[in-house]
Amino acid sequence: MKRALWIGPVMLLGLALGGCATSGGPSSAKASYGDNDRIDQEKIVSVNKWASDRGYAVTWVNLPQKNKKNSDD
Repeated sequence: MKRALWIGPVMLLGLALGGCATSGGPSSAKASYGDNDRIDQEKIVSVNKWASDRGYAVTWVNLPQKNKKNSDD
């Protein structure tokens, strides 16, 4: 009976630790834009200001990038 009570928590712990091991760690949370010069900072500032003036907040999921032909600026 005691063995049956331990199987559930042990399996749950194993699944939880297995999920942590395959999550990629802190390096997977970084943006993979490669070149930060391509991020369009002017657009980010403009959109954030526009939203703030109207009482909204922006959460960027994918940062805007400059076009390749305009990234030389």
